[in-house]
Amino acid sequence: MHERTLRTVLLVQAIEQSDRNGELLPLADRAEATRTAARDDAKLRAALTGPTDSQAGSGPKTIERYLAARAERLREQLEMRSPVIRHVLALAGGASWVSRAFAIAALILGLSLSALDGSRRINILAFPLIGLILWNVVVYILLGLEHLRRRPARPAGTSGLSHFYDRYLRWRAAGLLRSSSKFNAPLTAGLKRFATEWGTVAPRLVVLRAKRLFHVCAALVALGLIVGIYVRGIGLRYDAGWESTFLGPGQVRMLLHVLYGPASALSGISLPASDDAINALKWNGAAGGEEAADWIHLLALTAFIAIIVPRVFAALAANVSLAWYSRRVPAPPSLIPYARETLAEVGETVQQVASITPYSYAPDTASLQGLDRLLAVALGGAVTIDLREPVNYGDEDSYGDRQPRAGLPTASWNVLMMSMASTPEAENHGAIVTRIRDSLQRSASAVPWVVIVDEAPFVARMGGDASLRQRVEDRRALWRSFVAGYGLQACLIDLSRFSTPESVTDADRESVRDSLWTARDRAVS
Repeated sequence: MHERTLRTVLLVQAIEQSDRNGELLPLADRAEATRTAARDDAKLRAALTGPTDSQAGSGPKTIERYLAARAERLREQLEMRSPVIRHVLALAGGASWVSRAFAIAALILGLSLSALDGSRRINILAFPLIGLILWNVVVYILLGLEHLRRRPARPAGTSGLSHFYDRYLRWRAAGLLRSSSKFNAPLTAGLKRFATEWGTVAPRLVVLRAKRLFHVCAALVALGLIVGIYVRGIGLRYDAGWESTFLGPGQVRMLLHVLYGPASALSGISLPASDDAINALKWNGAAGGEEAADWIHLLALTAFIAIIVPRVFAALAANVSLAWYSRRVPAPPSLIPYARETLAEVGETVQQVASITPYSYAPDTASLQGLDRLLAVALGGAVTIDLREPVNYGDEDSYGDRQPRAGLPTASWNVLMMSMASTPEAENHGAIVTRIRDSLQRSASAVPWVVIVDEAPFVARMGGDASLRQRVEDRRALWRSFVAGYGLQACLIDLSRFSTPESVTDADRESVRDSLWTARDRAVS
């Protein structure tokens, strides 16, 4: 989904789920937007009710188009009632004035480097030029290593900048929340929910923007250095030369040809060819050196070749990556039950199947009934539970042989069900999680999958003893950490407490939706 569209959808979703009574966004307006967006759309109903094979193709795109059309209609109404919505969406799209501030600061830094020592001498072997070139060469090497490792998540040299971006966005969002809380409590709750949801989607966008800005700023520092030296050279007479405690004429001549050789070849300005010529450039007190005009041209051309050109190309490459990714940002799996929920509110019942695969656990009747009620609320529409054959402890390796390669083709949802009474083990629990996850990734299945850990057996074992509450919390933390190690989020919940659908709270529903995962989430990144 396009980044701009996804921002709008997530914001509308957050406000709807925080404004259940319709104070900010009237229920009639929501229903009308749903009917308009879903009118005569047979493909939408097929996508929401179809099996895995249909959802792996055009299904998710159909759902996204429906949500985008509906959210756009509601966004216009929200902005008329609360203009702060426009600012929130713009802020989530990136801090544009911060980028300009960084660019201006980089240019000023380059200008100041040209007058760093306050003298009228240019040391052709010293900082700032060589320092800038060495720093850029180090960055180029790091970027090359990152590319070879195929780990694009954190570009070399941009971690600090992307961290600043993230901190700034959070600070600005907090300011908007404080302002909105003074006059609109439902809006504040919705914006907080949106900030949390967008925070899980935006990191890669933030890093790509930071990478682009990083390269632009590096090029501007070099440009500022060049401009500063030329501007000062107009009104001041510069001398160029060198001095060194350790280097002799032969070594200096070799270094000059390495450093300025490409610029000399392009400009036609010759470099000193003999040790005597090099000695003539050496400063000895007030003597030595020569007029710096030719050396300024060589310095500027060298900075252009070694810094500006590579950085501009790198910035363009980052911009292309950002443009490509911003049009293909993976939508959170929670949008699928949200779409079903919006249709259910206007009387459109959506039938769906949730396949349940217990692992090393035989859920009792109370847990199964609780799971049925939980999924009906969390996933939206009518859910049919398809209880699959359990996978026994130690049979993880045979699981893939008994299942279709693409997972469970007739299901709208996949659930791996485990018990919190068990202590998670990498050789067993981790093995079954890995096999299912990798199978879905290989098939690029769009069907959401969730790991549900039933707390009921462990809580029952504790017998409601308040003194053992810490043991329950410790076991919860252990399971969360264990499943997170496989790139997933576990939904830990006591299924036995859902005696009726009404007993499922908003927090329970969000716990399931936050834990949903699809292979499409990883396919784009």
